[in-house]
Amino acid sequence: MTADIQEDVALQHFVEQSLEKLDQIENVLIDIEKSASPSPASVAQVYGLLVALKESASLLELNNISTVAGKIGKVLDQVYKNEIELSTDLLNIVIDSFDKLTEIISNTTLSDDFDIRIITLPLEMYAKPSASAAKESAAPEKVTEPVPDPEPESTPDPVVETPVQREESQKTEAPQAPVSSGTRLSPDAFRKKFGIKKDIDLASNANPLGVSKAVSNAIINMANNCSAFENGSTDSLKFGLAKRHDVPEECVLTAGGAVEVLDLALRLSAFPGSDHVLSYEHGMPEYSSVAALCGVELLRLPRGRNFSPPLDQLVKTANENTAAVIITNPDIPSGYGLPAEELATMANLLPQRTLLVVDERSVEFSWPEDDYSMLNFLDKAPNLVILRSFSWSFGLKGVRLGYALMNAEKARMFEESRLPTPISPLNVGAGLAALNHSEFYYSTIALIIRGRERVHNGLEDLGCTVYPSQSNFIMFSSPMPAAELHAKMLKHGFKLRKLDEFGLPDLLTVSIGNNSRNRMFLAALKNIL
Repeated sequence: MTADIQEDVALQHFVEQSLEKLDQIENVLIDIEKSASPSPASVAQVYGLLVALKESASLLELNNISTVAGKIGKVLDQVYKNEIELSTDLLNIVIDSFDKLTEIISNTTLSDDFDIRIITLPLEMYAKPSASAAKESAAPEKVTEPVPDPEPESTPDPVVETPVQREESQKTEAPQAPVSSGTRLSPDAFRKKFGIKKDIDLASNANPLGVSKAVSNAIINMANNCSAFENGSTDSLKFGLAKRHDVPEECVLTAGGAVEVLDLALRLSAFPGSDHVLSYEHGMPEYSSVAALCGVELLRLPRGRNFSPPLDQLVKTANENTAAVIITNPDIPSGYGLPAEELATMANLLPQRTLLVVDERSVEFSWPEDDYSMLNFLDKAPNLVILRSFSWSFGLKGVRLGYALMNAEKARMFEESRLPTPISPLNVGAGLAALNHSEFYYSTIALIIRGRERVHNGLEDLGCTVYPSQSNFIMFSSPMPAAELHAKMLKHGFKLRKLDEFGLPDLLTVSIGNNSRNRMFLAALKNIL
């Protein structure tokens, strides 16, 4: 048992340290991409971080991670020695390889399940063959013998340059280097340059790491045994959630999505025809649908500055006929984060019968989360209902699974008042697998928080108006009309979210993706603006 605990601690430490190294590498790659010619010091810095990551993975016998790091390192070593040129195509492959390495590290405990050939083959096409095939997996710095030139078919397209030609090819090699408006690429040329064959979805707030390997394995296993599901899986999920949030199990209510809990809350607390529900303008359209189905009107109040929820006005407007007040935190679609203490103060000022429903479906992306989540006030606010989802941080958007946290008495009433329709065991099993796969969850949070800062700064550098976000997306406006920019970005290969359904036709949101998607998004925006 002690050995297992030590192994878990070692793996957790490895994941944390590796993500930190990859973040440092990303910063250097951004500088390399902006420069006309990469400095040897920058390439050496990335290589040094890779060697450290590779050695750590080798010590833990994480073979796939070690192999991928070694393959990338071999290419960079040859770039450093001027044996191959760091062309635009090769840089795209290197950056994409780092993104895929991040995905594998986020699944460290299952990293050997990955087929890494999708990463290693493109790198091998550019790398010169070593003197001995037997030493292919050795550390690149040990390769000192002369090597033959690459075969013609593996040579990159015209963007490949020699040191003598470096000055002439400066415009081609640096996709984000300062260029004049005369060098703007056509949408087709941009797609070809960055290898975009399929439109990239930056509208749906999907997890940039995809789905965890533990979840996909669990779903496959359950699909193969769906005729013999065991009862009690929902109880196991409630137990896992209670342990995760350090609350009594009686305070957890699971459901097939957070909206299902909202519907149940309004049906139990609102009197059709006389009661109403309060929220604010430009909010989630589904709130209006749920209220209407429950026979009550949803009143939306004007927002404050920076799209902040009008807490004071909500308190002043609430009366004995207010069944509930609905707050989304962080906000959708602006991403605005409300400090939990402000919401806790508001909860104590509402009428006793009025529920405070706080939709925290993306609060895990707030930093620090404890400053924004109402979880710490659960036992101090008897009218509080917290909605949570597995969709974004756990990468289960395709699985309808959510839950709510509330006081035990209210949770018992909710449980006894709904139809005895169990959640699909497939969904519950996916949720359990996600809860137990901690490195994937924490890798997602780290990737989003760091990527959000880079995208925010990049948008500001391009002259956009950017709204502060504590979520996994950013709302912004650009010097170009939103509809026009949306159409042009789509031609470049990026789907952004239009906010017409929120009553905000002049604004757009962009989901935070992995590092390569974020940089390509900013490059496309720069090419357009």
